[in-house]
Amino acid sequence: MKKFARKCDVTGRGINEGYVVGDGELYFSEKEHLLDHLKQIDEWCGVKVKDLFSDDDELLEYFYEQEYYYYTEWDEIDDDVYYDAEGNEYEN
Repeated sequence: MKKFARKCDVTGRGINEGYVVGDGELYFSEKEHLLDHLKQIDEWCGVKVKDLFSDDDELLEYFYEQEYYYYTEWDEIDDDVYYDAEGNEYEN
């Protein structure tokens, strides 16, 4: 069985690479999932998000620069918990 370090909060499937919000509050396997999440944010640091950004690239860039999210790959499973491809949780 292939082991995955994290679980996508949208699909529920195991992932070894993806987008992380904050310090691991949310995990997204695809950029589209991250964008859907960002588009739901009405206001951030006093800025009306919907009024500021006309396209997805600007929205992604703004939140990346604000260190709201980042992209990473997990090479090793070093937590006490791992997931299978279907998102089932296992303990080491």
